[in-house]
Amino acid sequence: MTSFGERIAAAHLALESIAAGTVRPSRLILWLDDPAAIEHPTPGLRRLARRGLEIRATIDDGPHKKYYPYVQSVTSHRIPLVTADDDWMFPRRWLETLMRAHASDPSTNTTHRARRIPIIDGAVAPYAEWGRIGAGTASARNLATGGWGHVLVPRMLDALRGRHSEFRCAAPRADDIWLHRVAVESGTAPKSVGRYDHRHILHLPIGAGPTLAEGNVEHGGNDRQIEAAWTPEVLDRIVNAD
Repeated sequence: MTSFGERIAAAHLALESIAAGTVRPSRLILWLDDPAAIEHPTPGLRRLARRGLEIRATIDDGPHKKYYPYVQSVTSHRIPLVTADDDWMFPRRWLETLMRAHASDPSTNTTHRARRIPIIDGAVAPYAEWGRIGAGTASARNLATGGWGHVLVPRMLDALRGRHSEFRCAAPRADDIWLHRVAVESGTAPKSVGRYDHRHILHLPIGAGPTLAEGNVEHGGNDRQIEAAWTPEVLDRIVNAD
């Protein structure tokens, strides 16, 4: 997980909801690019740190901060990584449910929430037309929207490590778009759990100003970054996927 700015003051709520789950992660890491916030954590983060939360420093790579520094910290990955966003409170069985679905096919990524990529006249439709799906098997036409939880398998993590910081040019503000490119290339495109909705995963209305989602979804940012990030080979695999 990562956080920034005034959102850091409430990040402990999302982390606490994960720590209170029926299944707990072996490590819980919060990546921050704010030296003051690392040196002087909020009371909520201090409590979590005493229980094992790792508050780690990184540079500002926007939404990519939640996975990129970890990916680069391991030479060869052996266990999956689960990412989630800092502005949600998760139900107690959130991680249990996610990992149970992951175990059904450990070779592919798993997401609680996904959008189906529609194909119109042999081409990918604009992002605004991509509808959310329920439970579904792994497919290059499933784009994980990872804020609710996204399992990245070791093969995917190694592929990301090999790509280094290419995302900074291709999709600097759209981690979901970049992750899907690498998932398609590495043969790990996701399956969807589809169990939860907004009645179960509660949004924390924190921070001011335009959100990343507003810029990417409502103002066409995802379409621009898709054009920059997805190669003809990736697009061909998506168009021809089930």
